[in-house]
Amino acid sequence: MDYMTFPWEQLGLLLRRLSLSGSAGNAAAWILFLAISGFPLAAAAVLLRRHRACRADFLLVALSAALFVGLWFFVNPSYIDRYLSPMPAGGIARFALASVIDSLLLTWLLLRFLLGMEGGTAQKQESPAQNMRPHGNAGGHDTEARHSMEEGHSTEKTHSTGKHPLHGSPLRGLRLLLILYALVLAVSLLIQGWGEFWAALTALREGNTGSEAFLVNMSTLFLALRAILELLPGAAQIALLLLMGTFLRHYERDPFGPGSCHAMERLKTASRRLLILILCANTGFNVLQLAFSRFLLTSSHRILFPLPEILVILGLRTLSVLYLESRRLKEDNDMFI
Repeated sequence: MDYMTFPWEQLGLLLRRLSLSGSAGNAAAWILFLAISGFPLAAAAVLLRRHRACRADFLLVALSAALFVGLWFFVNPSYIDRYLSPMPAGGIARFALASVIDSLLLTWLLLRFLLGMEGGTAQKQESPAQNMRPHGNAGGHDTEARHSMEEGHSTEKTHSTGKHPLHGSPLRGLRLLLILYALVLAVSLLIQGWGEFWAALTALREGNTGSEAFLVNMSTLFLALRAILELLPGAAQIALLLLMGTFLRHYERDPFGPGSCHAMERLKTASRRLLILILCANTGFNVLQLAFSRFLLTSSHRILFPLPEILVILGLRTLSVLYLESRRLKEDNDMFI
């Protein structure tokens, strides 16, 4: 199980040995301790000076504080049970220390990736569409030919169906299936979440009959918070399904109208914000558990790497870029006519 605390516990033990080697070693250990703890702050300062900072860099402040506290406890492991556990537990709280540091570091990296991807997508969407238009009168005959072809296709489409090829029952049926799946998912999440919460609460009360009422109540509160946190990924999936249904409803009426475009933008923005919410909520809960670990009889620390949610975000972002590019090309073609 020591791999769960790597490399922070091993680094703390190395600093402890260096500190006990003599006065020079103690001074070197303090310098290394402060340098490692302050490295995230230095990185944030460098990014800010080079104008490459973003909102995710606020986590570097929390990471620096977590490194300072975590390394201090790993250098002095005898204090772990005294300050981080309501009862002697063989230093098991060291896993909580390592998980807080790892979750802060991983969340910062993921948020930097997401925000950087958002900036790159924005630059692509702001690229001028004029580069795709012909200059001068050299394309006059081509424009007239295009105009006649567009009229021919438009007339043929109007006489044949009068609607977009994807309009009608296929999109309506897909939208109804999305809504039905969202309802089924919501019911299953509530039933499963309540069952897991009640089982954990029963085990907590049966296993700590002799503990103080305050400790049991605090542990119950954190069990409830953990149950709500575990519902967040499913709730985010339901929200995205409903937003996709809204987009399909607008697309059915007018594929490239303002309603469809706005619905796609909302879907893209909501997917990014919901993933950020899940990451920050998980990291914040880990930090909160560590801060109140002295009063908790049970705890659960997770290092979250939401690969399915990230793939969904990338898929929706790619879809939104393709849709907006198609809409822009349609507007350019309409300007030829």
